[in-house]
Order: sequence, then structure tokens, then C-alpha cells
Amino acid sequence: MDAARLAAILGMFAAHIFSLYERGPEGAYSPTFTGAVAAGRASVLFMVLAGVSLTLLTRSLARRGFSNPKVYSVLALRASIIAVLGMLIGPSNEGIAVILVHYGLLFLLLPLALRLSRTTIWVVSALWLLIMPILWRPLAHAWEGQTLGHNPTFLDLLTPGLLLKDILVTGYYPLMVWVGFGLLGIALGRTSLASPATAAKLAAGGAAAALTTLALGWAATSRFTEQIAAAVRIPLDDVGALVAAGRLPRVSLDPLLADPSYIWLPTAHSTSLVFTLHAAACAVTAIGLMQLVVPLLGLVGWFLAGAGRAPLTLYAGHILVLPLMQDYLPPMAIWWILCAATAALGLWLGFTKSTGPLEYVVRVLSGADSEPPGRGASAPPSR
Repeated sequence: MDAARLAAILGMFAAHIFSLYERGPEGAYSPTFTGAVAAGRASVLFMVLAGVSLTLLTRSLARRGFSNPKVYSVLALRASIIAVLGMLIGPSNEGIAVILVHYGLLFLLLPLALRLSRTTIWVVSALWLLIMPILWRPLAHAWEGQTLGHNPTFLDLLTPGLLLKDILVTGYYPLMVWVGFGLLGIALGRTSLASPATAAKLAAGGAAAALTTLALGWAATSRFTEQIAAAVRIPLDDVGALVAAGRLPRVSLDPLLADPSYIWLPTAHSTSLVFTLHAAACAVTAIGLMQLVVPLLGLVGWFLAGAGRAPLTLYAGHILVLPLMQDYLPPMAIWWILCAATAALGLWLGFTKSTGPLEYVVRVLSGADSEPPGRGASAPPSR
């Protein structure tokens, strides 16, 4: 799981550093490697892993003797701290859609699903990912333009209606759909992830679903490229780049929200049905592969796991430092600086067997490090 978290973080680093598209010598746009591969998928993996982490944390607290109310108290505090952190650092970098407020709210909502049986949570997560993107599209069209236009802050609490619309429907990570990724994570957390057989099934099944949905999306989209070009007013040659990367200069796919064919777009952050299913399948594939491969890597696997124990620290840190570097350094230099910092942190955490600084703060403030009743120093000795 730690290595999968690292993969998600590095994917988001890439999406935030490198351009998602480039212009060829003839003037036509094409997606970059980052735009075609990392964009959208890394943040979905991050959200799916949130659900897995929630399941594992809940199980760990229960084993330590925490009562159900205390477990939910820890989870609620954890969610609130992460959301507050997101509101604090979001304004420092408006060039990036900071995910932490949504991540925190996901932690606040998902505990409601923890009492569901293994079969039920699989069914609920599958239905959520199938149905919600279809219901989301007309709602997003009806509320088009009703967004914050910036990362959520404390001042936005003064306009709660707009804030809720942005977080649930019209923003970059609409929880109306993205809750499904967290539910999928809970379902995965209920499986025997440590079993190579289970990991192999997840990797193979996820890869098959990812390839199928991607092929289906492109096949369907190829039938209405002229419609897309007319709706967003771009040359026909640029439609492929727009669909792959999700945006071009001063161009987005929002005008297509009114058309039911929108659900077939294989486009990152489109919240279309096809991309929602595709991104979920990619996340399952990544988790399955990491569970299979990392134990075989020896010291390399140990290093990857160490760096992955600080996802919150790495994410928040890069949000804060990117504005300081982007005006002075080329993207590739920034990439290697962040990778070097991640490697150094991974080595430190690997040797010390600890978690990242922000992870430690969240754990302490949420009460996850406290002793459950009857287990503290004041408890009478057992006989």
C-alpha cells in the first residue's frame, strides 16, 4: 500500500509540473505522456487508497481495543484536520486543484459504509461508480459556471450553497462521483490484499477492465469528433488532444455537458461514465501490481514503501514549494528536485520505521496514538 501511495504522489507531481499537451510544428496539439497517462488517474488512485487506508486504520484501532464510538471520533478528527489543512494551503497555489478538502470530507463520509458486509460494499461501490456519473452530468450542466473558481478556503464558508455545489458537483473532484472511489477502496481493504492470488486477480481484472473501458471510450468518441469540434470551437485535428488531455489553452469540454454522449468521453477529470470506470480499474490494477511486485524487490521495495509512508507530507509539501520554483526552474529540474526530496524522505522513514511529519501530527491530534480506555498507565495491572 505504501508503494502504491508513492506511485499516486509521483503521478500527481508529474501532472502538476509538466504540460498535459504540446503543439507540433504544424500547429496541431497532441497530448504529452503526462497528459495521456498520469492526469486524472493518479488522483483517483489517491482516493481509492484513502478507502483502503480507512479500512486498515479502523481494523488497527479495533484490535487495540478502541470502542466503535472512539474509532469514529478518531476518523472524524482525522478528516477535519486534513480538510482544514487543505483550506490553509490551498490559496498558496491556485494553479493546482488541491485535493485535501475533498480528501478530508471523504474520510468524514466513508465511515458510514464501514459496517456494510464485504459483499454489500462491493455491490454499493460498483453501483455508485456506474450510476453517479450518469446522474452527475445533467446536474453539472444545470449548475455550469457555479463554481468557486479557486481552492476552497475558510471564507467560502460564508457562501455555503456555492461551496457545497463546488465540492459535490461542479468542482474538480465532485464528491457526488468521487465517493465511489473511496467505497471501492473500502471494498479492496476487505479483501486478502496480502495474498498473491488475490493481488494477481486484482491486477489482471483491473487491467482488462481498464483497457476495455479505454477502447470503448475512444471508439465511441471517434463517432462524434465533429460534434465535439463544433461544440468547443476547435479544429478537428485538435479533438484527439483535447479528449486525451482534458483541456487545451482556453478550451474545455464543458460545453459538451448538455449532450448525453458526454458519458463516453475517455477524458481525465471529465467525470464521464467511461473515464470514471477506467480510472477505477487503473487504480485496482496499480494496487494489485504493487502487492505482487514490491515484496520481490528487496531493498528497493523497502525504499519505495518508506517514501510512501508520507503521502500527506509529500503532497502538501509540493503544493507549497512549486510556486517558489516554477518561475525560476524548468519543469524537468523541478521534477528531479522533488524526486530527490522524496528519495531522501523515503530513506529516512525506511531507516527509522516512522511516518512522515504531517502524518505524525494528524495521528496525534486525531487521538489515533492515544491509549484506549483500560489500556493506559492508570489502568490496573492484569492478573
